[in-house]
Amino acid sequence: MLDIKYVRENKDKINNSLEKRGISDKKELIETIFEQDKKWRFLKQKSDKLRSKRNELTEKIRLEKKEGKDIGNSLSLAKEIPKNLESIENEMNALKEEVNLGLSKIPNVLHDSVPKGNGEDENVPFKFFGKKTQHAFEIKSHGEILEGNGLANFDSGRINSGQGFNYLLGDLALLDRALQQLGVDMLVKKGFKLVSPPVMLNKKTISGTVNLEEFEDVIYKLDNEDLYLIATGEHPLVSLFRNKTFRKEELPIKLVTVTPCFRKEIGSHGVDTKGLFRMHQFYKVEQVVISDQESSWQHLEEMEKISEDFYKKLGVPYRVIEICSGDLGYKQAKQYDIEAWFPRQNAYKEITSASNTTSYQSVPLNIKYIDGEEKKYVHMLNNTMVATSRTMVAIVENFQNKDGTVTMPKPLRKYMFNTKKMGESKK
Repeated sequence: MLDIKYVRENKDKINNSLEKRGISDKKELIETIFEQDKKWRFLKQKSDKLRSKRNELTEKIRLEKKEGKDIGNSLSLAKEIPKNLESIENEMNALKEEVNLGLSKIPNVLHDSVPKGNGEDENVPFKFFGKKTQHAFEIKSHGEILEGNGLANFDSGRINSGQGFNYLLGDLALLDRALQQLGVDMLVKKGFKLVSPPVMLNKKTISGTVNLEEFEDVIYKLDNEDLYLIATGEHPLVSLFRNKTFRKEELPIKLVTVTPCFRKEIGSHGVDTKGLFRMHQFYKVEQVVISDQESSWQHLEEMEKISEDFYKKLGVPYRVIEICSGDLGYKQAKQYDIEAWFPRQNAYKEITSASNTTSYQSVPLNIKYIDGEEKKYVHMLNNTMVATSRTMVAIVENFQNKDGTVTMPKPLRKYMFNTKKMGESKK
C-alpha cells in the first residue's frame, strides 16, 4: 500500500494516477484518508503534550517530596493523565486502522511512461523476436501430442485432484525440470541468490505482498489455519526481509526461487482448455530485486532483458508489450509482459511479467534502507523468468514435427539426458 507520508505530500500526483487508471471515483477515498489522517495527527500532538506534561509532573512531584511540600494536587493531576492518554490512543489506533484500510484500496502510483489505455486490447507491443512459426502440416494440440506419446495423463489428474491438475511423465517431466534448471543457472550467473522458501504464508504476510481483496478468487486458503498457498514465488521472496532495515550500500539484493504455484482461478477460454496452458498447480522460476529508489527503474529493464535472453536461447518467437494504465494491477507502477507465439492458437499469449511495485509492498512489510540521515522504503521488483507449463506448450506448438515428435531446444538437452526429440521412443 502507499505510505501515508507520501500521500500527504503527493495528493495531486495520486489523483492524476487514479484518473489515468480510469478509477477517478477513488478520489473521494483519498479525501476521506486525508481527513482521518489530519485528525490522527491532531490527536498525536495532544498525546505528545500529555506525555510531556506527565514527565513535568513526575519531576515536580520528586522536587516537592524532596522539599517536604504537599504533593496532593500534583499527584491528582498526574493520575488523570494515563486515563486521558488511553482514551486518545484508543481513538488514534482506530483511526490508523481506518487509514490503513483506505490506503489498501488505493492502487500504486503509475510511472509517467505508462501508456494510457482502458484494457488489455490497448497494451502496447514494442519489441519482437523471431518469425511466427508456420508448419507445413496441420498442427496438433499439445494435449494430443503429449497423451499420444505417453508423456502426460490428464484424465488421472482430473479424477484424482480435479480439472487443472495433471500428471507429467517421462520426457515431459524432464522438460519441466530442464526449464527450471536453465532459468536458475542463468540467474545465478547474473548474481542472483537461490532461495528455497516456504510455499505457505500467513495472512499478515501475504497481505503485504498482494491485495487479498483483489485476489480472493485466486489464492487458496487452508481451512482452520492462518495459512495461504502461494500463487507465485514472488510472495515469499519479497517478504523474506519483513521488518528489516538495510544500509544503502547493501542494495540491490537479487533473489531467485523455484516453487510450485497454486491458483484457484484458471479460466476456461482458449482453443485447448485440456492440458497445460491453464493449471491450478505449476512450477515457476521467479526473480525478485530489492532496490534503492533511484536504481529501481534500471533494474526493471535489466530483469526484463534476462527473460528475453531465456526465450531467445529456446528459439521461441515472442513479443514484448508494455501494459497500459487500465490493465495494470493495483501494486504495479509499471509492467512489461513477454508474449510467446502459439501457432495453434494463432496468437501471442503471456508467458512472463516484469514489474516494479516501487514501495507498495515494502510499506506493509516494513522493509527500509538508510540513505544518509533518512530512512526510506525499498523498491521491490519481480519478474517471471519462466512459468514452465505455458513454456512447454509453446515448445510443443512451435517445435512439433509431422510424426508427432517435438524437437527439443538445444540448451535444454543437457538437462534431459541429451534427448533431441521428445516422444521419439514411441516412434
